[in-house]
Amino acid sequence: MENSSLHAVQNSGFTDKIDVVCPRCERKALVIGAGLHEPVTRQEEKVRFSCAQCRYAIRYANTPKLKVYVNSRGKPKYSRTLHLNTSIDPFFGFTLWYRIQTNEGLLWAYNLEHLAVIEACIADDLHGRNRAYLLRLIDRLRKREDMV
Repeated sequence: MENSSLHAVQNSGFTDKIDVVCPRCERKALVIGAGLHEPVTRQEEKVRFSCAQCRYAIRYANTPKLKVYVNSRGKPKYSRTLHLNTSIDPFFGFTLWYRIQTNEGLLWAYNLEHLAVIEACIADDLHGRNRAYLLRLIDRLRKREDMV
C-alpha cells in the first residue's frame, strides 16, 4: 500500500515477474523483471514485457533513455528511470494488475506472491479494525485473477 505501515514488505523482492495491465488491450500481461539493484546492463538484457492476448511485446533495452545530467564537459548523460515503490511496474511504468482503492489508500502488489505477503501482514492484526475490510479487498483482487 502506498504510504502505509506495511514497511516489513520489501517491494523490491517481488520484481522478477510483475502482473500488469496491457497498455494496448487492457488485459493481464507480464513484465519479466530483474532485481532492482542489479546493474543496468543486466536489467537491459533481462527485462521484457509481453501480452499473450494481443501479442504486444517490448524489451527494456529498446525503451528510450532520459537525460539525467550534463557532465562538466557539457556532455549529456542518459539513463533509464526506475519507478520505485508505486502502483506501476518499476521498469516500463505500466499499471499493476493487482491494485484496488481502499479507505486507507491504494493497495497494490506486483504479483500473487507479493499479495499473499501483504495479506499475511494484514491478517496478523497490523491494521486492527480495518483488517477484515482489507482482507475482503484482497479477496476481490484474487477473484480478478479468476476472470482472466
